[in-house]
Amino acid sequence: MKTTLTNFFSTLLHKDMPATKCPPLREQLEQARHEWLSAQNYYNNVSDADLIDYATYHIQAAEKKYIYLLKRARHEGLRSSPFH
Repeated sequence: MKTTLTNFFSTLLHKDMPATKCPPLREQLEQARHEWLSAQNYYNNVSDADLIDYATYHIQAAEKKYIYLLKRARHEGLRSSPFH
């Protein structure tokens, strides 16, 4: 009974959702690297104290994302990336 209900609700939740495909890992890495560099550039050009805090968190988040994708790429055997 529980499995049937789970399948039913799963079908309802995903019925109208379009199938989206993630970009290849290389593209994700390139985008994450660009986001990280952009966040660093923003930090270097901001002067308001509140925005400096935001910029700092943005850099940290972008860096974590990039590092995660690098680890994933290494785990999947992707070794020819120019980003490490």
